[in-house]
Amino acid sequence: MRIDFLVGTFLGAIFALASVPLAGAGSSASTVPPTDVAVAPAAAYVVDFVSTAADGVDMNDKGDVVGTSRLDTGCGSTCLPLLDTVVWKGGVRIVLPAVPGLTPISVTGINAKGWVAGFAGFPGTTTHAVVWKPNGNLYNAIDLGNLPGKTISTAVGIDDLNRVVGWSTTQNFPPSGAPFMWTEAGGMVDLSMQGFPNETPISISPGGTGATVGFWYRLGDPASVRSMPPAPQGYRIGADPSAINDAGDQARFLIKPPQNLVYLFRFHHEGTWQQISTTPTGRLSPYGVGSITDADDITATVAGAAVIAFGLDGLAQSLAPLVSPAYAGSVLTSAGPMNSSGQILSQMMIGRSRRLVRLVPSPPCTTNCIRVTNIQMVGKGPAYCNQGSNQVKATLTVTDEAGVPLPGARITGHFFDDYWLDHLLSARTNVSGQTTFTHKGPACVGAIAFLVTNATIKPGRTFDRTTGILTNYVIPLPPR
Repeated sequence: MRIDFLVGTFLGAIFALASVPLAGAGSSASTVPPTDVAVAPAAAYVVDFVSTAADGVDMNDKGDVVGTSRLDTGCGSTCLPLLDTVVWKGGVRIVLPAVPGLTPISVTGINAKGWVAGFAGFPGTTTHAVVWKPNGNLYNAIDLGNLPGKTISTAVGIDDLNRVVGWSTTQNFPPSGAPFMWTEAGGMVDLSMQGFPNETPISISPGGTGATVGFWYRLGDPASVRSMPPAPQGYRIGADPSAINDAGDQARFLIKPPQNLVYLFRFHHEGTWQQISTTPTGRLSPYGVGSITDADDITATVAGAAVIAFGLDGLAQSLAPLVSPAYAGSVLTSAGPMNSSGQILSQMMIGRSRRLVRLVPSPPCTTNCIRVTNIQMVGKGPAYCNQGSNQVKATLTVTDEAGVPLPGARITGHFFDDYWLDHLLSARTNVSGQTTFTHKGPACVGAIAFLVTNATIKPGRTFDRTTGILTNYVIPLPPR
């Protein structure tokens, strides 16, 4: 599966660098009324933390995530840690191995079995499509090479049968390329020689339904090739972000001249277009498609905001109001792929920088709950960056659903700064239901945020992430 999580230019690129190491054969085209109203789901979304200083590319049904991240080396703002290409699997961060002679490595998708597709080398020069095959908690890199006579290949995505699709071409001008499919048993084959369109694949579904700019089809069945119908009047089809499900339904951005702004559409495989957002996005704003599920639920980023559209004909609505109010003050900046469990890979501003998270559907807790009802933070820093360190305290109040203090509850949380920091701590509440976490680290690293990620107590109670307060931040200042 390959997902276009986020494209466009982030207007706060300098700040982001500090905080991140994210048809049927029909002929008619129709649109729905231009309104962005949709029906909300029954459950709210709570936050599963994945990583700070990280970007996600794709997520499978197990919740495994592939992307890039930088590890905290304790140097604060004075260094740039190494950017690793990684898989987060069962809570373990696994660095993908390099391909000899080809650096760097880039990933484009992960399937249900944990196989990862991507490529090695600098785009525009010599690159080879690559598959990383899981071996326990390690991965083995398989260099897929190129089609005969070609010198460049890139993998666009991988389906759940471990079939990789991509494009292989030459370095000369004009280039001469062809689409390919790779399997472990059969190697790389030219799809255009099998009756498929000679166009670059732009997305692939878990079951092997693929899309190009002008066509869609099912791998293994050349007779399934269908042309995309014309875009609705006033729009045109481009190679902008897209996603496709097994049935051939698609989420795409269509271009509206003359400003060339892009708008989010749902394509029904029977052959019709449905405009699901009337919000325009310019090329300098973040936008992208997360996914389209078998139920036709779409996740996307429109003009730098996370949106979701439910069901066969649902329209795009902001995802932010559906997130638990316990994360008040945290801002969603993008929505990536949604898996079969309803989890959505997203970027969220916690404090003043982006963190990689999963949004998880969760019912409210009504009995035997553990709730964090207050987080008070204080921070002190030196007058000059080279003359001391930050000292920050976060004091939490923990109660049950009736507001009764809970002594002996074990609370787990993370301190973050505006750079690479991820300081994980755990402590128990006292007889008043309170506990204090303390962080000491480099000065001049912006705001220090705190995020609660777990709470347990005996006998069994449920950590309630739908009520209370689970994050806060403070900017350390010199004493007056």
